[in-house]
Amino acid sequence: MDTVAVETIRCPACRGELERRALSDADGVLLCERCRTWYPIESDTPVMLRFPTPFHRRFGSAHASELGGFHAPAGSPRTGEEAVQETFTDQWDITRADELSFTYTTDELVELNRRVWLRWLADLPADERPRRVLDVGAGAGAETLALRELLPDAEIHGIDLNFALLRRRPEYRDLPDTRFAVASLFDLPFADETFDLVYSQGVIHHTYSTEDAFASIASRVRPGGHLFVWVYGLDDHLAPGGASPLSKRLNWTAEQVLRPALTRAPRPARDAMFKALTTVWHPRMKGNQRHGGDWTRQNTEHALRDWLSPRYARRHGFNEVTEWFERAGFRVIDTQSPSAYAELFGQPLWGVGMTGVKRT
Repeated sequence: MDTVAVETIRCPACRGELERRALSDADGVLLCERCRTWYPIESDTPVMLRFPTPFHRRFGSAHASELGGFHAPAGSPRTGEEAVQETFTDQWDITRADELSFTYTTDELVELNRRVWLRWLADLPADERPRRVLDVGAGAGAETLALRELLPDAEIHGIDLNFALLRRRPEYRDLPDTRFAVASLFDLPFADETFDLVYSQGVIHHTYSTEDAFASIASRVRPGGHLFVWVYGLDDHLAPGGASPLSKRLNWTAEQVLRPALTRAPRPARDAMFKALTTVWHPRMKGNQRHGGDWTRQNTEHALRDWLSPRYARRHGFNEVTEWFERAGFRVIDTQSPSAYAELFGQPLWGVGMTGVKRT
């Protein structure tokens, strides 16, 4: 973990500055003198959570003699946050070695952002392009890699609640000027108004309150900076195009029945149910993919977990999202391009993708 990262991040509990201390047989620890809290580092990635987890208990037990005078995080998780952390850790753990992420290759993710979601980047003069970027919901790192390709001169920070981030692929771990942290988007370990661009694709709707999550990440955008979010659309299952109306209705019904059962099941039972669902769904899903030849059972299970295991999967309308931007002091400058998406992938684009500039 380099000096820039230590200087940029803050204690998520009190916003105090942090100091790195080396430890025996570990990557080290970050210490907050203000509130006397320690935050572990593993795989060069700090775990910046306000609440304790089994990971903290193991770390604290292994290094108790070296952490005298400091204590583990003692806060409480937000509503449903532990369940969200568990299911997304399980989801991302099964596809660490695979290039495909939600049916997209790395190159396709770059073009998806360049032509569909972040079109406005091409219109910015070189000296006005984002220099410090926050990727909220980095998954296992693939989306952050796409941002790295689009913004080669930027300093990029990727955060996610899930612990699979500690085991991401080596090529993500060693990207230049790219840093990761396990953190909650409700307690981001950065000062307000730190970033030129805050980016969050397919993440904030998986929380107890999408609107509260939006407000939290919007606070980290500097005046004149950009915020991009993509969330599930309110009526996507009713929109024309793509799968047949009957197929979409059946998928919608399956989701309403299966998600409540799967997300609340104990982990062993949930794992067994997803193995069974993967066996049933895999032939159909593989046959419908652009990259069907490379599509594996692990890809199918990952996609099914993303669809059915999150505790929350809220849907929102265009006007509702626009109002969030306006209320947070942003001017909406761009929305996603369905035509560019169809040109790239031959399919309709769902969801609501929007970018705003924070008023100065």
